[in-house]
Amino acid sequence: MSDDPHAVAFLSLLRDAGLSVFPDANGKGPTATTPLPYVVAWVAVRYDLGPTIDGRSSRGVATATVHSVGANDTAARITAGRVRGALLDVVPTMTGRRPWPIRHDEGLPPRLDESTGRSVVDQVDVYRLESLPG
Repeated sequence: MSDDPHAVAFLSLLRDAGLSVFPDANGKGPTATTPLPYVVAWVAVRYDLGPTIDGRSSRGVATATVHSVGANDTAARITAGRVRGALLDVVPTMTGRRPWPIRHDEGLPPRLDESTGRSVVDQVDVYRLESLPG
């Protein structure tokens, strides 16, 4: 089983919404000169026991930890709203998988972030995408 269909689904939906998304196509992250606002999305996938008679772990459960980054708290919240509009309740098209609608699992308030060498505000939200083979 490949994790790629889940990551592709999340990242494609964000990019299709016109957001600047990192890591970019080359796997690079934002720098101190990256234009604001932007989104950083980290996708992790696990496989849980699926509804199969052979007892196999076939249910893909992907989480996208999405950082909505702006020049201030308002910009971060607006970007997070665009992310929510792109992901929440969407049933993405996935190669070889039958997905459920994307759900929002957790959100944190905006906070100051200086990890790129400049002051920006980052709001973190966690989205979940589950799927079965199909």
